[in-house]
Amino acid sequence: MTVRFGITFLPNAPSEFVEWVRTAEATGFEIIGVADSQSLYREVYVSATLCALNTERIRFGPRVINPLTRHPAVAASAAVTLEELAPGRTMLGIGSGDSAVYNIGLKGSTLAEMREYLLALRGLLRDGTAEYQGRPARLTWGRADVPLYIAASGPKTLRLAGQIADGVVINTGLLPEIVRDSIEQVRIGAEEAGRNLAEVDLWWLPLTSLAEDRRTAVDHILMSLASAGSHLARFTTEGKHIPPELMTKVRALGARYHFDQHDKPDSANRELIGELGLVDYLADRFAVAGTADDCIRKLERAVDAGARQFWMSVHFDDKVRFMREWAERVMPAFRS
Repeated sequence: MTVRFGITFLPNAPSEFVEWVRTAEATGFEIIGVADSQSLYREVYVSATLCALNTERIRFGPRVINPLTRHPAVAASAAVTLEELAPGRTMLGIGSGDSAVYNIGLKGSTLAEMREYLLALRGLLRDGTAEYQGRPARLTWGRADVPLYIAASGPKTLRLAGQIADGVVINTGLLPEIVRDSIEQVRIGAEEAGRNLAEVDLWWLPLTSLAEDRRTAVDHILMSLASAGSHLARFTTEGKHIPPELMTKVRALGARYHFDQHDKPDSANRELIGELGLVDYLADRFAVAGTADDCIRKLERAVDAGARQFWMSVHFDDKVRFMREWAERVMPAFRS
């Protein structure tokens, strides 16, 4: 059995970002995601270009752009350019829109809008033409077979990914029953479209932290736990495995979430989930945090439930130390 690890960065200063991506490749990660949130972080395609120029083997790409701030012709042109720089190593992730859209006064895209967007992107990448929002779109200068991924936090989006995407980044949690249900939702979508589940590249999104004890490790990722929790209330809570006794608190988190501080280490969202009493629940559901042994045990339970690939979000300081320790203390436990 092969277990793979990827990592996502929120791009800060270019020199710092370059050190991160070089370390990720050197320490054995399989894929790098570059977050897109123009109001909070450096430009995603400039940062992805730095990744292309400063790595040799690792896959990489935006994780994720959205239909509202990136027209499909613009996104397709950028994707083909990246593929020219790093042939066979690129991907493009798509989501409904998080801090990138909420920080400019918009709301996330609907499922229908995401479907139209992905299909338009695929048409532009493969054929150079597409219809988008009732209008023609063209890409005249290049083509590329760039895999398209959907980020999914609920059952409807998981099924959409199964129907039309090359891969899916699953942000539903690592608890075994949730892992199994998430796989089932992708499978249902794939079969609805006459596809096989094996055609969809499945990656889980754990919030990961190594420390000498679990409490310290969880404290490092409180801002990311708040982000994951806010997705439980986004659009709908239906089918998201929220315990009934926590429903009111989860909805309050969604309503009060600070998008202008999304995933920032000093975010007020850290205190918000503490105030709402959600830290333990969110850590149990979304985190792989603690000592190396703690992390290995949590991952083993997810692997037993069917997860094989873990694309981690690591947004605390000292990412270089983390990647080296993860490669030395956790990855060896999952080598065939």
